[in-house]
Amino acid sequence: MLSALAGALTPILLLICLGYFLGKKTNYLENPSLGALVSNLGLPALLLHSVLSMQMNIFSMLKLISATAIVLTLIALLSFVFLKLLKLPARFYLPPLVNPNTGNLGIPVAYALFGAEGMAIAVVISSVVQISHFTLGVGFMSGAYHPKQLLKNGPVIALIVGGILLSVKVSLPAPLMNTLNMLSHITLPIMLMLLGQSISGLTIKENNKISRAALLSLFRPLVGALCASIVVMFFPLSPLEGSVLIVLSTMPVAVISYMLATKFKGPVDEIALMILLSLPLSLGVISLLWWLYL
Repeated sequence: MLSALAGALTPILLLICLGYFLGKKTNYLENPSLGALVSNLGLPALLLHSVLSMQMNIFSMLKLISATAIVLTLIALLSFVFLKLLKLPARFYLPPLVNPNTGNLGIPVAYALFGAEGMAIAVVISSVVQISHFTLGVGFMSGAYHPKQLLKNGPVIALIVGGILLSVKVSLPAPLMNTLNMLSHITLPIMLMLLGQSISGLTIKENNKISRAALLSLFRPLVGALCASIVVMFFPLSPLEGSVLIVLSTMPVAVISYMLATKFKGPVDEIALMILLSLPLSLGVISLLWWLYL
């Protein structure tokens, strides 16, 4: 079982390392339009193709959305209490603990572990987390929130379109589905390499906060796995849906939290450390869960 897990995760780690190397040695991934291409075209295409291909009904999608929202709410409550105990401000530390990296890491991991059907579930969950990034994340770190930001979010728009198509039971023509499939194929490798490139660009100037960053980094996957496991126990999800939800809830701190902290003058160095430290810790927790339960 562990060899199968290693075989599934090795391509992911290699692509992240490739992105890190390219970020350090070249400018291949520096064009900001590449990230926009994935966010606004590749990921929405992946979402639509995955959901429509597996014929997920609207009830299943709403179940996943509700379950994910409940998990994020539980994580937010526990994280808020945890931060109060540590006497840390929720404004900058709550969003990184609540919102995991379900996009350019969670979706590839779900595909590697559970196949195409698991990936379809993952893209729905990731879309809900995207909404949380642009509501809780932006709202907390900026001190203000503008709903118009969601209207510019490609995955959120794709989620709405997919929900409408499922509710009216409309199937897209085969040529259009093939086009979405071709677009989705470019998405996962680019997402992983962009993650590696983002990590290569993190700057850490202070080393006196490593212990606190390590504690927060360990808390992120543990609280995610705990809250998701509780929800799965009481929510009417299929075994596959529950497993994917637990895995994605265990993901590390998202790179977007670093970007928001930079924009709104937060603890950039500490959040950069949290991203670096939470990545191996998260994969370790997932490996343990996979070995014991999943």
